[in-house]
Amino acid sequence: MNFLQYVREIRGDKAERKFQGRRNAGRIRALREWIQPCGVGAEMGVHKGHFSRLLVDQLRPQKLYLIDSWWLTEGKEWGWGEGNRNVIDGLHNAMKTIENELVAGTVEVIIQSDLVALQSFPSNSLDWAYIDTSHRYDHTAAELEALKRVIKPNGIISGDDWREDPAHPHHGVCRAVREFVEREGYVLSTYGPAAQWAIKR
Repeated sequence: MNFLQYVREIRGDKAERKFQGRRNAGRIRALREWIQPCGVGAEMGVHKGHFSRLLVDQLRPQKLYLIDSWWLTEGKEWGWGEGNRNVIDGLHNAMKTIENELVAGTVEVIIQSDLVALQSFPSNSLDWAYIDTSHRYDHTAAELEALKRVIKPNGIISGDDWREDPAHPHHGVCRAVREFVEREGYVLSTYGPAAQWAIKR
């Protein structure tokens, strides 16, 4: 990497952190309205851990599972996003962000597809789950189906990238959630603020 590439990468990382800071403030405000603190939760789709620290600080989970496949599906680099796209660097950043909680055992990192990881969770074991993975319709639909068994009867399933425009590349989330709600008798308790959504039984 030459000096110019290095400077561009550093600037990209700083710009990304600034953008993520503003974006995450809106996301966490929405989640604090829906999710009770001190529960057991899972963040599915961790990326670089920017949001994980806020989940720990703001929701104070008794236990938080951070689930992401990282290099298992992405290889060495993400093909999307800003700044440093190296997957291992992203995992390192995520773990460094919550290192005290990792050591204390209140946070557990699971390097696996979320659909595979959820199979090992006992029924009714999570108070909440937050989905921020592929944003594809088929994947989101499968995640919701898997979470149906794992979320407690009074629990919350929530997530990112609620896009009602069918032309938007992440519209699959909105479509999958609406179909699931209608089919399974869940209630779409809210959607829209900071592109967040939440459903409950």
